[in-house]
Amino acid sequence: MQWWRRTGRTAAMAAAVLVAGLTLPAAHAAPARLTVTQNLLPGLANATDLGAAAAGTPMTLLVSVARPNPAGEQALLDAEHDPASPQFGRFLSVDDFVARFGVPQSRADAVAAWLTGTGLRVDSVSAARDQIALHGTAGQVSALFGTAIHRFSYSGGEFLANTSAPVLPYGLGISNVIGLNTVQHLSPPARTHQDGCAGGTCVGVTTPADLWGVYQQPAAYQGKGQSIAIFGAGRSDGVITDLRAFEKKFGLPQVPVTVKHPANDTNFTDDSGHVEWNIDTQASTGMAPRADNLTLYFGQDLSDSDVTKVFSQWTDDRTGPKQASASYGECETVPVVSPIAGQPLLNNPSLPAGQGLGNNSDYTWTQILRQAAIEGKTLFSSTGDTGSSCPIAYAQLIGAGNGVLNQGVPVTNSPASLPYVVGVGGTVLYTDGKGHRSREYGWAYSGGGSTLFHPAPSYQRGTPGLSVDCVTDPLTVCRGIADVSAQSGDVVSNGYAIVSNGAASVGGGTSLSSPLWAGMWARVQGASRNAGGNGFANYALYRVGKDAVSYPRDFFDVSSTDTATGLPAGNGLYPTLPGWDYVTGWGAPRVTGLICDIDHVGC
Repeated sequence: MQWWRRTGRTAAMAAAVLVAGLTLPAAHAAPARLTVTQNLLPGLANATDLGAAAAGTPMTLLVSVARPNPAGEQALLDAEHDPASPQFGRFLSVDDFVARFGVPQSRADAVAAWLTGTGLRVDSVSAARDQIALHGTAGQVSALFGTAIHRFSYSGGEFLANTSAPVLPYGLGISNVIGLNTVQHLSPPARTHQDGCAGGTCVGVTTPADLWGVYQQPAAYQGKGQSIAIFGAGRSDGVITDLRAFEKKFGLPQVPVTVKHPANDTNFTDDSGHVEWNIDTQASTGMAPRADNLTLYFGQDLSDSDVTKVFSQWTDDRTGPKQASASYGECETVPVVSPIAGQPLLNNPSLPAGQGLGNNSDYTWTQILRQAAIEGKTLFSSTGDTGSSCPIAYAQLIGAGNGVLNQGVPVTNSPASLPYVVGVGGTVLYTDGKGHRSREYGWAYSGGGSTLFHPAPSYQRGTPGLSVDCVTDPLTVCRGIADVSAQSGDVVSNGYAIVSNGAASVGGGTSLSSPLWAGMWARVQGASRNAGGNGFANYALYRVGKDAVSYPRDFFDVSSTDTATGLPAGNGLYPTLPGWDYVTGWGAPRVTGLICDIDHVGC
């Protein structure tokens, strides 16, 4: 999984698996086999084929099975969040969801029997029986899916990939296979904090107390009764040590920390994401210092298969937090069942190996996160740090995309782009040092734009400013992100004070914005009179955002201009505008107002 950040270097081998659905042979009767065409990397002909991988080469996979009633799931989700419905606020438990919407046991057994037929071993099965994690060898994978697994080299790197699309039995309901290549296995960025910018020496460094004031967070609700989840990978011991130092530095209480790992993940030595996880933990608990618990759901790496297991683990956690933050992403899935006329990158055989548009995981993540939303949970996710385009390469130029070479279709970052995620954009914030805003405007590198492929979900329809039609359905307006925003800083001289490796530092990027919102939403949840909380946040956020009376009480409408320089604020293709826009969503929160209009407390 690529973490899109402004690093000043080429985005290497972005995992881009184009989704074209399931291709069925032409026949009058139901075919015995079908091909999953999205599970094949483009541009393999441009990599050096090193030959078949050794039969004993270890591989891990995540296989998804379609649940039987997605329309029923969506109808229930809408009813749970409709104040006029008798179902309002009555979110399903994990067990109730499984009983109502889970994959039938007979089908799950049939899928498991087929998957283990060549010797693959099952590591875990999700509660709804729709996600099956496995491990085995390249030889076993090749025999099962009818495709060769080869070693390839490209641009100094070596990876495994299948040489043809996997072939599956018809009728099992398998919808996706994640992990047939190892290109989607990348590291956190080299720079997610401000180099040489220690706390207190930068112009726009904020502290927790500063943001309590700027974002109008009431002292009466500081997260008590709520837990927060952070998604990450690798080592966590140093992250917890730095969190304790951060709490001591700013006089905050120690929030209890729990670490949870996916089943059969065993290698947690990777420390490359240390700074990222410091931002996540210290931003979220800094906003909710009285939270009952901080749960770290950490996989062993950031491969799509392991991240999927983390999403599923949180969704299935019967006592898990209702709010979570994921500060990573990759280009959204681009379907090619309806090829885009004139789009030069789709199925282009000259495309560099592993580069292109999208990933092959969005369908799976959408299914998992719809379940989480029905259970009343909210995932906040960074919209990215590369402006209006998920990048194919970084270019030292300013223009459309603000330094990022735009693709023929400027796609957005997933999972923020998914309809069951709150996409959080970034702002540059300056204060007077007394908890008051001096100015706040949209960050030029904040991710955001139209997804182009996901129709606007029910909560987003009718939003003023949402105007871009879907590429695959020109008569339908597509989902847009960001949904909301908060301080990201500019990753130069503006950000949030953290402790990293025991020393004062500054965190920034939309990696900061997302956990800030997770912490502030915990405050809103803590004030809720409903035992199950407020559910998936976007329903409530769009309800109050669309209301002319509640909007100015609940959000700060982020300025369209940097008032210090007079320059327009936007992220390349999209400007910041009054009300909702593609850069900052509804804007930055006024938490007291949100508690009033969502919880009906303190008005």
